[in-house]
Amino acid sequence: MSVTNGMFKINDLVLPYPDKGLKTARQQLVDSARNAQGEVVAQKINRRLIKLEGLSWKYLPTATWSAILNEIEKFEGLLTFYDARTRSFITRRVYWGDATDEPWEINPATGEVLVYMNCQCNIIDMGYED
Repeated sequence: MSVTNGMFKINDLVLPYPDKGLKTARQQLVDSARNAQGEVVAQKINRRLIKLEGLSWKYLPTATWSAILNEIEKFEGLLTFYDARTRSFITRRVYWGDATDEPWEINPATGEVLVYMNCQCNIIDMGYED
């Protein structure tokens, strides 16, 4: 499995290569408590979940950012991405976190935004195996 011309594909949309600064957080959920001796008794829940923090682009044409925002509006989807642990492309069910942007280039005749700067979003693993 691979993603054509990108690192990430969500549903059928191949995302542009992100700018530097993307962080992949890996969270392990644990059910834990202390026993009568005060020792931690813990059990792993599910697999490690990923969160793509600060997925960002310094410059995006309006059409590209609009396509990403339309995917964000769907709330969840299937993300295919290159995983550092497995050294291969994997697919996970994810949902979108917050998204931000800055209008940059505006058509003075129509007020339409032509270019956005500092577009950013987060993608969070839902824990399902697809």
